[in-house]
Amino acid sequence: MKIAVAFSALLGLAVATLLVGYYGFGTVGQAFLSAGWGMFVIAAYHVISLCFAAMGWRVIVQRVWPAPFLLYLWARWVRESVNGLMPVGQVGGDIVGARLLAIRGSGAAVAGAGAVVDKTVEVFSQFVFSLMGVALLLYVSAENSLGWSVAIGLLIFAPLLIGFIVAQRMGMFHLLERFLLKLENKSSWLSLGDVSGLHDTILELYRDRKAIVLSFLYHLMTWFVGIGEVWLTAYFMGFEIGLLEAAIIESLAQAVRSAGFVIPGSLGVQEGGYLLFGTMFGLSPEVALGLSLVRRVRQLLLGVPGLIVWQVSEGKRLVVAKRHPSAPRD
Repeated sequence: MKIAVAFSALLGLAVATLLVGYYGFGTVGQAFLSAGWGMFVIAAYHVISLCFAAMGWRVIVQRVWPAPFLLYLWARWVRESVNGLMPVGQVGGDIVGARLLAIRGSGAAVAGAGAVVDKTVEVFSQFVFSLMGVALLLYVSAENSLGWSVAIGLLIFAPLLIGFIVAQRMGMFHLLERFLLKLENKSSWLSLGDVSGLHDTILELYRDRKAIVLSFLYHLMTWFVGIGEVWLTAYFMGFEIGLLEAAIIESLAQAVRSAGFVIPGSLGVQEGGYLLFGTMFGLSPEVALGLSLVRRVRQLLLGVPGLIVWQVSEGKRLVVAKRHPSAPRD
Protein backbone atom coordinates (compact mmCIF):
# COMPACT_ATOMS: atom_id res chain seq x y z
CA MET A 1 0.00 0.00 0.00
CA LYS A 2 2.80 2.43 0.92
CA ILE A 3 4.60 1.62 -2.33
CA ALA A 4 1.40 2.25 -4.33
CA VAL A 5 0.85 5.59 -2.58
CA ALA A 6 4.46 6.65 -3.18
CA PHE A 7 4.27 5.60 -6.83
CA SER A 8 1.01 7.51 -7.41
CA ALA A 9 2.45 10.59 -5.72
CA LEU A 10 5.57 10.47 -7.90
CA LEU A 11 3.46 9.89 -11.00
CA GLY A 12 1.24 12.86 -10.19
CA LEU A 13 4.25 15.08 -9.47
CA ALA A 14 5.83 14.00 -12.76
CA VAL A 15 2.66 14.86 -14.70
CA ALA A 16 2.40 18.27 -13.03
CA THR A 17 6.07 18.96 -13.72
CA LEU A 18 5.74 17.89 -17.36
CA LEU A 19 2.72 20.14 -17.87
CA VAL A 20 4.49 23.15 -16.39
CA GLY A 21 7.70 22.34 -18.26
CA TYR A 22 5.87 21.92 -21.56
CA TYR A 23 4.45 25.43 -21.37
CA GLY A 24 7.64 26.86 -19.89
CA PHE A 25 8.76 27.01 -16.28
CA GLY A 26 9.61 30.68 -16.62
CA THR A 27 6.30 31.66 -18.24
CA VAL A 28 4.17 29.67 -15.83
CA GLY A 29 6.26 30.91 -12.92
CA GLN A 30 5.78 34.51 -14.02
CA ALA A 31 2.01 33.99 -14.21
CA PHE A 32 2.06 32.37 -10.78
CA LEU A 33 4.13 35.13 -9.18
CA SER A 34 1.87 37.80 -10.65
CA ALA A 35 -0.64 37.00 -7.86
CA GLY A 36 1.86 38.46 -5.37
CA TRP A 37 0.47 39.35 -1.96
CA GLY A 38 -2.96 38.37 -3.24
CA MET A 39 -2.09 34.77 -2.30
CA PHE A 40 -2.55 35.70 1.35
CA VAL A 41 -5.94 37.28 0.58
CA ILE A 42 -6.95 34.10 -1.25
CA ALA A 43 -5.89 31.99 1.73
CA ALA A 44 -7.90 34.21 4.08
CA TYR A 45 -10.90 34.02 1.75
CA HIS A 46 -10.79 30.22 1.86
CA VAL A 47 -11.59 30.37 5.58
CA ILE A 48 -15.17 31.17 4.51
CA SER A 49 -15.30 27.76 2.81
CA LEU A 50 -13.95 26.13 5.96
CA CYS A 51 -16.68 27.81 8.01
CA PHE A 52 -19.50 26.56 5.79
CA ALA A 53 -17.99 23.05 5.71
CA ALA A 54 -17.67 23.05 9.50
CA MET A 55 -21.31 24.12 9.85
CA GLY A 56 -22.35 21.32 7.49
CA TRP A 57 -20.49 18.81 9.67
CA ARG A 58 -21.75 20.23 12.95
CA VAL A 59 -25.44 20.29 12.05
CA ILE A 60 -25.34 16.53 11.37
CA VAL A 61 -23.90 15.62 14.78
CA GLN A 62 -25.40 18.42 16.87
CA ARG A 63 -28.55 16.55 17.92
CA VAL A 64 -26.68 13.58 19.39
CA TRP A 65 -23.61 15.49 20.63
CA PRO A 66 -23.85 19.29 21.01
CA ALA A 67 -20.46 20.96 20.61
CA PRO A 68 -19.29 24.51 19.79
CA PHE A 69 -18.80 25.60 16.20
CA LEU A 70 -15.13 26.45 16.76
CA LEU A 71 -14.35 22.83 17.60
CA TYR A 72 -15.74 21.72 14.24
CA LEU A 73 -13.93 24.55 12.46
CA TRP A 74 -10.65 23.45 14.01
CA ALA A 75 -11.30 19.78 13.19
CA ARG A 76 -12.27 20.68 9.61
CA TRP A 77 -9.11 22.77 9.23
CA VAL A 78 -6.94 19.86 10.34
CA ARG A 79 -8.98 17.39 8.27
CA GLU A 80 -8.49 19.43 5.10
CA SER A 81 -4.79 19.98 5.88
CA VAL A 82 -4.15 16.25 6.23
CA ASN A 83 -6.10 15.36 3.08
CA GLY A 84 -4.38 18.07 1.06
CA LEU A 85 -0.78 17.69 2.17
CA MET A 86 -0.28 14.13 3.38
CA PRO A 87 -0.19 10.91 1.31
CA VAL A 88 -3.46 9.57 2.73
CA GLY A 89 -5.77 9.83 -0.29
CA GLN A 90 -8.93 11.75 0.57
CA VAL A 91 -9.96 9.76 3.65
CA GLY A 92 -7.06 9.95 6.09
CA GLY A 93 -7.96 13.51 7.00
CA ASP A 94 -11.54 12.46 7.69
CA ILE A 95 -10.34 9.86 10.18
CA VAL A 96 -8.06 12.41 11.85
CA GLY A 97 -10.90 14.95 12.02
CA ALA A 98 -13.21 12.36 13.58
CA ARG A 99 -10.49 11.44 16.06
CA LEU A 100 -10.23 15.07 17.18
CA LEU A 101 -13.93 15.05 18.02
CA ALA A 102 -13.69 11.65 19.70
CA ILE A 103 -10.90 12.67 22.07
CA ARG A 104 -12.88 15.75 23.02
CA GLY A 105 -15.86 13.84 24.23
CA SER A 106 -18.07 12.79 21.33
CA GLY A 107 -17.15 9.13 21.60
CA ALA A 108 -15.73 7.07 18.77
CA ALA A 109 -19.06 5.87 17.36
CA VAL A 110 -20.54 9.38 17.14
CA ALA A 111 -17.34 10.88 15.73
CA GLY A 112 -16.95 8.13 13.12
CA ALA A 113 -20.62 8.18 12.14
CA GLY A 114 -20.62 11.97 11.86
CA ALA A 115 -17.55 11.87 9.61
CA VAL A 116 -19.10 9.19 7.37
CA VAL A 117 -22.44 10.95 6.96
CA ASP A 118 -20.80 14.35 6.52
CA LYS A 119 -18.46 12.99 3.84
CA THR A 120 -21.39 11.38 2.03
CA VAL A 121 -23.39 14.61 2.05
CA GLU A 122 -20.33 16.56 0.94
CA VAL A 123 -19.72 14.24 -2.02
CA PHE A 124 -23.39 14.41 -2.98
CA SER A 125 -23.30 18.22 -2.86
CA GLN A 126 -20.22 18.23 -5.08
CA PHE A 127 -22.02 15.94 -7.52
CA VAL A 128 -24.91 18.44 -7.73
CA PHE A 129 -22.41 21.32 -8.06
CA SER A 130 -20.65 19.55 -10.92
CA LEU A 131 -23.97 18.90 -12.65
CA MET A 132 -24.61 22.63 -12.43
CA GLY A 133 -21.24 23.24 -14.07
CA VAL A 134 -22.07 20.86 -16.92
CA ALA A 135 -25.45 22.54 -17.42
CA LEU A 136 -23.78 25.97 -17.56
CA LEU A 137 -21.16 24.69 -20.01
CA LEU A 138 -23.84 23.27 -22.30
CA TYR A 139 -25.80 26.51 -21.96
CA VAL A 140 -22.77 28.46 -23.12
CA SER A 141 -22.13 26.03 -25.96
CA ALA A 142 -24.56 23.18 -26.65
CA GLU A 143 -22.13 21.88 -29.28
CA ASN A 144 -19.40 21.38 -26.67
CA SER A 145 -18.39 17.71 -26.83
CA LEU A 146 -16.36 18.08 -23.62
CA GLY A 147 -19.47 19.12 -21.72
CA TRP A 148 -21.34 16.03 -22.90
CA SER A 149 -18.35 13.83 -22.00
CA VAL A 150 -18.29 15.19 -18.45
CA ALA A 151 -22.07 14.79 -18.21
CA ILE A 152 -21.81 11.12 -19.21
CA GLY A 153 -19.06 10.63 -16.63
CA LEU A 154 -21.23 12.10 -13.90
CA LEU A 155 -24.18 9.93 -14.93
CA ILE A 156 -21.95 6.88 -14.66
CA PHE A 157 -20.86 8.00 -11.20
CA ALA A 158 -24.44 8.62 -9.99
CA PRO A 159 -25.39 4.92 -9.48
CA LEU A 160 -22.15 4.41 -7.52
CA LEU A 161 -23.00 7.28 -5.20
CA ILE A 162 -26.56 6.04 -4.71
CA GLY A 163 -25.27 2.50 -4.15
CA PHE A 164 -22.86 3.76 -1.50
CA ILE A 165 -25.68 5.47 0.38
CA VAL A 166 -27.88 2.36 0.18
CA ALA A 167 -24.99 0.15 1.34
CA GLN A 168 -24.59 2.34 4.41
CA ARG A 169 -28.19 1.68 5.38
CA MET A 170 -27.85 -2.07 4.74
CA GLY A 171 -24.97 -2.68 7.12
CA MET A 172 -21.78 -1.92 5.19
CA PHE A 173 -20.30 -0.16 8.21
CA HIS A 174 -20.43 -3.24 10.38
CA LEU A 175 -17.37 -4.15 8.29
CA LEU A 176 -15.88 -0.72 8.90
CA GLU A 177 -16.29 -1.21 12.63
CA ARG A 178 -14.11 -4.29 12.44
CA PHE A 179 -11.54 -2.46 10.30
CA LEU A 180 -11.29 0.46 12.73
CA LEU A 181 -10.97 -1.88 15.69
CA LYS A 182 -8.00 -3.49 13.94
CA LEU A 183 -6.61 -0.04 13.20
CA GLU A 184 -6.78 0.71 16.92
CA ASN A 185 -4.32 -2.12 17.54
CA LYS A 186 -1.98 -1.28 14.67
CA SER A 187 -1.97 2.54 14.64
CA SER A 188 -3.11 4.13 17.88
CA TRP A 189 -2.24 7.67 16.70
CA LEU A 190 -4.77 7.44 13.86
CA SER A 191 -7.44 5.31 15.51
CA LEU A 192 -10.75 6.49 16.88
CA GLY A 193 -10.97 4.02 19.74
CA ASP A 194 -13.87 1.66 20.40
CA VAL A 195 -16.31 2.25 17.52
CA SER A 196 -18.90 -0.29 18.61
CA GLY A 197 -22.31 0.91 17.49
CA LEU A 198 -20.97 2.85 14.50
CA HIS A 199 -23.53 1.47 12.06
CA ASP A 200 -26.50 2.14 14.37
CA THR A 201 -25.28 5.69 14.96
CA ILE A 202 -24.99 6.30 11.21
CA LEU A 203 -28.61 5.25 10.76
CA GLU A 204 -29.66 7.51 13.64
CA LEU A 205 -27.96 10.50 12.03
CA TYR A 206 -29.64 9.81 8.69
CA ARG A 207 -33.05 9.85 10.36
CA ASP A 208 -32.67 13.56 11.07
CA ARG A 209 -33.78 14.67 7.60
CA LYS A 210 -33.74 18.36 8.47
CA ALA A 211 -30.10 18.16 9.54
CA ILE A 212 -29.16 16.28 6.35
CA VAL A 213 -30.83 18.94 4.18
CA LEU A 214 -29.16 21.77 6.09
CA SER A 215 -25.80 20.04 5.84
CA PHE A 216 -26.27 19.63 2.09
CA LEU A 217 -27.02 23.36 1.74
CA TYR A 218 -24.00 24.33 3.83
CA HIS A 219 -21.72 22.13 1.74
CA LEU A 220 -23.23 23.44 -1.46
CA MET A 221 -22.41 26.95 -0.24
CA THR A 222 -18.83 25.76 0.30
CA TRP A 223 -18.56 24.92 -3.39
CA PHE A 224 -20.17 28.21 -4.41
CA VAL A 225 -17.63 30.10 -2.30
CA GLY A 226 -14.97 28.29 -4.35
CA ILE A 227 -16.28 30.09 -7.44
CA GLY A 228 -15.28 33.35 -5.81
CA GLU A 229 -11.86 31.91 -5.06
CA VAL A 230 -11.27 31.18 -8.76
CA TRP A 231 -12.45 34.68 -9.70
CA LEU A 232 -10.30 36.25 -6.99
CA THR A 233 -7.23 34.26 -8.02
CA ALA A 234 -7.60 35.29 -11.66
CA TYR A 235 -8.11 38.90 -10.56
CA PHE A 236 -4.88 39.01 -8.57
CA MET A 237 -3.08 37.42 -11.50
CA GLY A 238 -4.28 40.28 -13.67
CA PHE A 239 -6.93 38.44 -15.68
CA GLU A 240 -10.62 39.17 -15.46
CA ILE A 241 -13.14 36.38 -15.95
CA GLY A 242 -16.88 36.44 -15.36
CA LEU A 243 -18.58 34.60 -12.52
CA LEU A 244 -20.23 32.28 -15.06
CA GLU A 245 -16.86 31.22 -16.42
CA ALA A 246 -15.44 30.94 -12.90
CA ALA A 247 -18.38 28.70 -11.92
CA ILE A 248 -17.79 26.35 -14.85
CA ILE A 249 -14.03 26.19 -14.28
CA GLU A 250 -14.38 25.54 -10.54
CA SER A 251 -17.19 22.99 -10.71
CA LEU A 252 -15.64 20.88 -13.46
CA ALA A 253 -12.03 21.21 -12.26
CA GLN A 254 -13.13 20.06 -8.80
CA ALA A 255 -14.92 17.10 -10.37
CA VAL A 256 -11.73 16.13 -12.18
CA ARG A 257 -9.72 16.65 -8.99
CA SER A 258 -12.02 14.35 -7.04
CA ALA A 259 -11.72 11.71 -9.73
CA GLY A 260 -7.99 11.62 -8.96
CA PHE A 261 -8.50 11.06 -5.23
CA VAL A 262 -6.15 8.05 -5.21
CA ILE A 263 -3.23 10.38 -6.04
CA PRO A 264 -2.03 12.31 -2.96
CA GLY A 265 -3.09 15.93 -3.28
CA SER A 266 -4.46 15.09 -6.76
CA LEU A 267 -1.03 16.07 -8.05
CA GLY A 268 -1.11 16.52 -11.81
CA VAL A 269 -4.86 15.89 -11.90
CA GLN A 270 -5.72 19.34 -10.52
CA GLU A 271 -3.29 20.99 -12.91
CA GLY A 272 -4.78 19.11 -15.84
CA GLY A 273 -8.30 20.12 -14.81
CA TYR A 274 -7.54 23.82 -14.62
CA LEU A 275 -5.58 23.63 -17.85
CA LEU A 276 -8.44 21.88 -19.65
CA PHE A 277 -11.27 24.12 -18.49
CA GLY A 278 -9.36 27.37 -18.01
CA THR A 279 -8.20 27.50 -21.62
CA MET A 280 -11.82 27.07 -22.75
CA PHE A 281 -12.56 30.58 -21.48
CA GLY A 282 -9.66 32.55 -22.80
CA LEU A 283 -7.01 31.84 -20.19
CA SER A 284 -3.66 30.95 -21.68
CA PRO A 285 -2.23 27.55 -20.66
CA GLU A 286 0.42 29.36 -18.61
CA VAL A 287 -2.19 31.35 -16.68
CA ALA A 288 -4.41 28.29 -16.17
CA LEU A 289 -1.49 26.35 -14.70
CA GLY A 290 -0.46 29.39 -12.67
CA LEU A 291 -3.99 29.52 -11.26
CA SER A 292 -3.65 25.92 -10.10
CA LEU A 293 -0.27 26.66 -8.52
CA VAL A 294 -1.72 29.62 -6.62
CA ARG A 295 -4.39 27.28 -5.24
CA ARG A 296 -1.56 24.95 -4.19
CA VAL A 297 0.11 27.79 -2.31
CA ARG A 298 -3.19 28.51 -0.57
CA GLN A 299 -3.20 24.87 0.53
CA LEU A 300 0.27 25.33 1.98
CA LEU A 301 -0.50 28.64 3.70
CA LEU A 302 -3.45 27.08 5.54
CA GLY A 303 -2.41 23.44 5.56
CA VAL A 304 1.05 23.65 7.09
CA PRO A 305 -0.18 25.55 10.19
CA GLY A 306 -3.07 23.07 10.38
CA LEU A 307 -0.66 20.12 10.47
CA ILE A 308 1.49 21.86 13.07
CA VAL A 309 -1.51 22.55 15.32
CA TRP A 310 -2.62 18.94 14.97
CA GLN A 311 0.83 17.59 15.87
CA VAL A 312 1.09 19.92 18.85
CA SER A 313 -2.30 18.66 20.05
CA GLU A 314 -1.23 15.02 19.67
CA GLY A 315 2.09 15.80 21.36
CA LYS A 316 0.33 17.28 24.39
CA ARG A 317 -1.79 14.16 24.71
CA LEU A 318 1.31 11.95 24.64
CA VAL A 319 2.96 14.06 27.33
CA VAL A 320 -0.13 13.80 29.53
CA ALA A 321 -0.29 10.04 28.93
CA LYS A 322 3.35 9.63 30.01
CA ARG A 323 2.90 11.75 33.11
CA HIS A 324 -0.34 9.98 34.05
CA PRO A 325 -0.04 6.44 32.69
CA SER A 326 -3.04 5.28 34.66
CA ALA A 327 -5.33 7.85 33.04
CA PRO A 328 -7.70 6.44 30.39
CA ARG A 329 -6.66 7.01 26.78
CA ASP A 330 -9.07 7.51 23.90
